[in-house]
Amino acid sequence: MNKITVTKSQMEAIERQKVISDMKLKHVLGHAREKNFCAASEPINFMSEEQIVLAWHGHVEVEPEYVYFFEAFKARKEGKKVLFHSNARIYELYPNDTIENTWANRFSLTDLVEGEWSIEGEDDNNE
Repeated sequence: MNKITVTKSQMEAIERQKVISDMKLKHVLGHAREKNFCAASEPINFMSEEQIVLAWHGHVEVEPEYVYFFEAFKARKEGKKVLFHSNARIYELYPNDTIENTWANRFSLTDLVEGEWSIEGEDDNNE
C-alpha cells in the first residue's frame, strides 16, 4: 500500500476545519467536491477525498518542506535538528554534531549544497 502524503498547509487546513465545532467530515468532503473553501482552507480544494479522510483521522505522512542548505545550517546553529534527504533516505544532523564525524562525509559539497534539506525542530538531545 502506498503512503498517502499531504503538504503541511493541507494538514494545517484540515486541523483548522476539525476545530470548527459544527464542521463534520462529511461537510468538509462536500465543500472539497465543490472546491468551495475560502483562502485559509483553500489547500483542501486540491486534495482527493482519500487524502481528506486519511488526514482527518491522522493517517497520512506530511511532506517535508524543503529549504536551502544555508537555511538548514542556520537553523542547526540555532539548535534545531536538520534532515538531509537523498535517494529515499533521510540523514539527521544534530546541532552538536561535527560534520567531519557524520554521514556528511559520504557526499560531495555539491550534493550537500544542492540537496534537499528540511528542518525538524528543536533538538531534544541538544546539550
